[in-house]
Amino acid sequence: MNLPDSVRSYLDRQQFPYKLVSYPSNEALGQVAERLDISTRRLVRAVLLQDKNELLMAILPYSHLLDFPLLCQLRDFELEPLYGAETVQFFQTRGCKGDSRPPLPAAFGISALVDTSLPGEGEIFFESGSSDCLVNMAASDFGHLLTQARWGRFAIPAEDLDFLTNQQTLTPQNLNSLTNRYTPAQTRAGLESITELPAVPQTVQHLLALRAEANPSTQDIIRLAEQDATCAAQLVYWARAPLHGFRGPVDSLETAVERVLGPDRTLALLLGSSMAQTFRMPAGGPVGLQAVWQHSIYCAALVGELVKLLPEPPCVNPGLAYLGGLLHDFGYLVLAHVLPARLYLLNRFLAVNRHVPINDAERYVMGVEHGHIGAWLMQSWNLPEEVVSAVRWHHSEEGTHPFAEYSNLVLIANRLLHYVGLGEEHNNRLPALAMFTLGITREQAMAAVGQVHASMAELDTLCAVLPLPKEA
Repeated sequence: MNLPDSVRSYLDRQQFPYKLVSYPSNEALGQVAERLDISTRRLVRAVLLQDKNELLMAILPYSHLLDFPLLCQLRDFELEPLYGAETVQFFQTRGCKGDSRPPLPAAFGISALVDTSLPGEGEIFFESGSSDCLVNMAASDFGHLLTQARWGRFAIPAEDLDFLTNQQTLTPQNLNSLTNRYTPAQTRAGLESITELPAVPQTVQHLLALRAEANPSTQDIIRLAEQDATCAAQLVYWARAPLHGFRGPVDSLETAVERVLGPDRTLALLLGSSMAQTFRMPAGGPVGLQAVWQHSIYCAALVGELVKLLPEPPCVNPGLAYLGGLLHDFGYLVLAHVLPARLYLLNRFLAVNRHVPINDAERYVMGVEHGHIGAWLMQSWNLPEEVVSAVRWHHSEEGTHPFAEYSNLVLIANRLLHYVGLGEEHNNRLPALAMFTLGITREQAMAAVGQVHASMAELDTLCAVLPLPKEA
């Protein structure tokens, strides 16, 4: 529990008593509060914002959500969130470890806005910058540390939001009632336009036809891959990754497809890339082009490793499982293509409310979840029901729907990606029911993560070079 020098020296200079409370470094802040039985209203969090001239720190309880309209009224001009990587870099260059963000603006030489909902009495807790302990001090003393900050109301309690609890499948028939209930009237017309999905591109039709064949010809697959030289070259590069365990030279597309990747995995990569080319998406943000594509590639790779752990005979088709992992977040591409303004707002919301479960954030901001939209796209384009299940239910632990094995694999992979710094799940605990149902132990799952970790360089190159969706 070694505090960063900047934090320790600052707190010692203020001469207010404090103590450190340890916690496991791999737990999210909400999980830490639950473990230590701390009220989330007494857990303080920091959000970095920027305008044209300076950085600002917004300080509010973990139990509250930052409300941009209220914030901008308080400041009198527009503020933008500093996105994930930029925020991490800010704190790490000041000695902090991991993703720990101490709410101590004076220690870092920046101005602050403080929400008036912070407790004025009793105790408070906040991240220390060490990633394995919280600072605990009197709320009144913490208030004295913020005497130079501007105080006001810019946050709302999370429990005030009427989150969607209905998990019905999204169809054109129930989309209107879904959006009318949870979306402001002025945004409904935009959401209803999702009923008009893009037509299936010809290349995707060819790939789906090959995918539907019992034994697709590798030569047909190779001919399709050769239509994009960059994609073909990248498939060869990807086949050389240690993840595949192939010991011989991979010096041609034929070797990559026939001896290493196999028809199913090659078709999945080609299909995912070709489908993505239909849509336009902004590059930046928590659910921007770069983050979604990278997460999709990593998730597919990890699902591929998890499938190897299943008892014989396997209960899933490895190719369809890999494809489900690759396409599970494609609902974001549809939302970005059809409702770019709403996805922009979602990115802003997530950037400053990173503790909110992704599905709750989507229901609040968009009025619909990306899993609903993604599954609808898969159904409209006649992808296999196994893939539809993986896309629709990959955040659900219930596992009672048809083809739940596929969504369970993606759910487990999403939780495990936390260990390589890519987890999108608010909860990174491994789902016990899904693990038990599939017969995968924690030790096996962590070994699978190790295999993916060893191939991160190749995966990152695949993310960068494999044809991407068009940037909006």
